Amino acid sequence: MYTIEGSYRGPKYRVKKSIFIASIYHVDSYQEVKETLAKVGKEFRKASHNSWAFKLLEGGEITSDDSDDGEVKGTAGRVIATHIEEFVNVLLVVTRFYGGINLGKGGLIRSYSKTALDLITNIPKITVD
Repeated sequence: MYTIEGSYRGPKYRVKKSIFIASIYHVDSYQEVKETLAKVGKEFRKASHNSWAFKLLEGGEITSDDSDDGEVKGTAGRVIATHIEEFVNVLLVVTRFYGGINLGKGGLIRSYSKTALDLITNIPKITVD
């Protein structure tokens, strides 16, 4: 298992005029997840979607959840969650600014996955016992 310190943001990823941006945050509680999501919503208030997934280790128990935030069901939150399966105490958000061209289910899945994976593979990780 891994975790991170602080937060990181990936580069903008453009697909057919849509812009995707991944951000990952260290979180220690569900309350912190909610507060961080509220901050992301304010920072990216003009975004079409802030899809997310989190995974927490609290009191020896794992808690996780995800959200498509209005995207086609199953194309964002669960896709993002697959990239944090080996992490704990993280919140991964992928923000999308809709560019006016529909990407279809496959295009959304590929775009959310690539954006999340590009960030995850390029950040320092801390091993958790």
